[in-house]
Amino acid sequence: MTNSSRSILRKLVSFDTTSRNSNLPLIEWIADVLHSSGARVELIHNTAGGKANLLASLGPDCAGGVVLSGHTDVVPVDGQEWTHDPFDLVERDGRLYGRGSADMKGFIACCLAALPNFAQLALRRPLHFAFSYDEEVGCFGAHSLVDRIIGSLQAPAFAIVGEPTDMQIGSSHNGVTFCQTRFLGVAAHASDPAKGVNAILAAADWAQFLGRVANHPELASRGTTVNVGRIAGGAATNIVAERASVHWEYRTATPEDTQAIAERITGHLASKAFTELQISNETELEVPPFVSNLGEPSMRMLAAFGAKLPARHIPFGSEAGIFEKSHIPTVICGPGSIDQAHRPDEWIACSALAAADHFLARLGAWAAEPEPR
Repeated sequence: MTNSSRSILRKLVSFDTTSRNSNLPLIEWIADVLHSSGARVELIHNTAGGKANLLASLGPDCAGGVVLSGHTDVVPVDGQEWTHDPFDLVERDGRLYGRGSADMKGFIACCLAALPNFAQLALRRPLHFAFSYDEEVGCFGAHSLVDRIIGSLQAPAFAIVGEPTDMQIGSSHNGVTFCQTRFLGVAAHASDPAKGVNAILAAADWAQFLGRVANHPELASRGTTVNVGRIAGGAATNIVAERASVHWEYRTATPEDTQAIAERITGHLASKAFTELQISNETELEVPPFVSNLGEPSMRMLAAFGAKLPARHIPFGSEAGIFEKSHIPTVICGPGSIDQAHRPDEWIACSALAAADHFLARLGAWAAEPEPR
């Protein structure tokens, strides 16, 4: 690990980029760092203008480059017991403590620390930096960022999403979809429930149905999961509940499983059990499943740079599926461990940053080869 990656991480952690906040102070600071190194820099703002993605490129404007992707937002620290200010990086016993140190400002810090070396190289292939907003709450920024990559850059060879994998190559993960199903019945006095239509009973029936879907042997055998997270409804014990809602999620390993669940829920909601109710089913968050199309020779090349094989299935969602959906072969590989993420006293090992520094130096050297492998 260079002093630069450590000092840059300290600066990145100092920005409170919890997803509910604007990321503009951080993204504009990163833009200045990249611009000062000669990169071509563009910000892609959200509709409200309070957040932005960053897309920057070093090297020639040609196909075959590499996208280094990361998200700038972090999860909240509310209710967590930290032993120090979570937005002040603290070094202790070979570890760097701070919110986002592992997930995933450590990777971004290493990318920025590599800039002086990248800028001195006679790059034959471009290096692209793609940093997004609101990944932690649904990968919302990544869609417009990847659209911009497709629309403005010549086709990259592949992308590396630097989520914390201990530099193990991640080649797949389940998709994640959050839903809310709302039921509107008819309120009535509880002394004669037959005069009303109870939305809570409908919600309970729906939750039981989702439980049966979750236990479907074929879906479960492929790692697909369904979970009911919250049920809310009713106004008082002596009123037939007029309204109820169910918050639930499913995680699928393949697009076919996603389609299978969609068909099951559509069919059940249209059944006779719910004919007296008004029903709406809203998708609140959708992260597509990810299966890498990067070939084995390229993965072995990344392993020669310092990544680890064999490639494995990742137990968490990321922006990688959005890249793959746009036909950019992608892997997930970054410093630190997901086991330290989202927790109080989140940390990344100094040695993990050093490993990422080494990996990026080798990647830069490859991009400068006359005939890159």
